[in-house]
Amino acid sequence: MLLKMGATLHHETTKQMKYLFRSLFFWIFCVIIGIRAPLYSQKLDLQSYIELVKQNNIDLKQSGKQVLIAKEETKMAKSALLPNVGINGFYQRDFNRNFLFINDFDGSITRLRTNFNNSVSANATLNQTLFDPAIFSAAKIARLAEEIRGLHDEQLQDELVAQASTLYWQVIFTKASVAVLDENSSLAEAQLAQIKKLHTKGTVSDLQVQQAEVFHKKTLPPLKNAKNQFEKLLNDLKELANIPLEERIILTDNLETMGLNNVIHTIEANLEERPQLKNLKKEVEIADRHININKKFWYPKLNLTAAYNYDAQANDLNFRANENKLFLVQLGVSVPIFSGGSNRAKIAKASIERETAALKLVKTKQHLLNQLRTAENNYNSAVTNIETYLETIVLNESELEIFKKQLSLGVVTTVEFKESRLRFTQSKLELLNAYLDLHIAQLQISRITGQSNGKQ
Repeated sequence: MLLKMGATLHHETTKQMKYLFRSLFFWIFCVIIGIRAPLYSQKLDLQSYIELVKQNNIDLKQSGKQVLIAKEETKMAKSALLPNVGINGFYQRDFNRNFLFINDFDGSITRLRTNFNNSVSANATLNQTLFDPAIFSAAKIARLAEEIRGLHDEQLQDELVAQASTLYWQVIFTKASVAVLDENSSLAEAQLAQIKKLHTKGTVSDLQVQQAEVFHKKTLPPLKNAKNQFEKLLNDLKELANIPLEERIILTDNLETMGLNNVIHTIEANLEERPQLKNLKKEVEIADRHININKKFWYPKLNLTAAYNYDAQANDLNFRANENKLFLVQLGVSVPIFSGGSNRAKIAKASIERETAALKLVKTKQHLLNQLRTAENNYNSAVTNIETYLETIVLNESELEIFKKQLSLGVVTTVEFKESRLRFTQSKLELLNAYLDLHIAQLQISRITGQSNGKQ
């Protein structure tokens, strides 16, 4: 009996142990998954990031809804050109009798009933505008407004692509700057270690050790600020593409991906097809339409109406015995005679609006040309600066190596070595700035001339 109880107890203990091991394995698996999930990284180059912005940007989605609204408004305006058909009818039940009393002047009164117990009436009408300049022009204006809304959407997309591209390269620039500043801090730390070794040998003073420590500590705040700036810009990048802030992304491009041209020239003819200019041309055309509408204010307006009426009354719901049917066609003409001067004021206002839109068109074109020239100059200057800084960095690297050896020999001071290191770091940062200027200038040229904003 005792052996049987021991065997049963051992069996139950084994089952509990298996259950505990399974539970432990399950929780360990969940913890691993929970830890590894945030480590998932989405790799993005410039083109793939731009596609995300086009698909997910909230402003673009809202603009797309406005385009759909404009399309529906165009349909509403066009509907005024189509027949307007309506049908209505009613049934009436009279619970009291109404009479007409006739006095024959001899004292007798004749009473005639004037209503029936049941009455029905139906009416069908069709209205069709045959000629009305205001309605015809309103439909054309609605169509132009729809085209303007589409151009606004296209312009917003171009601006967002340029903004996204600029922000993308700024993040890349900041990331590269962090690497340069980190290298600068490492060089200062290496200098400090070298000075400490020389101090143990008695070849440098305590002051030089303190100077080296100060030089190293001064490299840390700029590095920390650059890292903070990188995180901020990265979050701005995610927000623009509607990417969750907790999601990790890795940008795969670098500033040196663009090939260098000595001089760049653009084609001005492309400016005529820019959304801004096409939009303003549409506004001028709408102003012309308004002027045309007001000038045709005194034109006659023609309208066609066709109607069918049915009326019937009866006491026993047999309406055929007492019914009236009427089908009619009516042609209406209306001619305005006097508007109190308001129409002339409308013509003057529309003319001023037309002139304003035309001036805005000229100003915008000149502004785009000026931006284009500035972007071309910035591009060419950036190319020249990049070539200069590349040569300067080679010289700075050579100088830094020489100073490292001379520092160990005591030929140069820690201050001179620091200045050499700073010149090297500054040249690298200036090179990054020049590459950033190059990318931004290229983006400006692409935006103004309508070229694709992809990888350069």
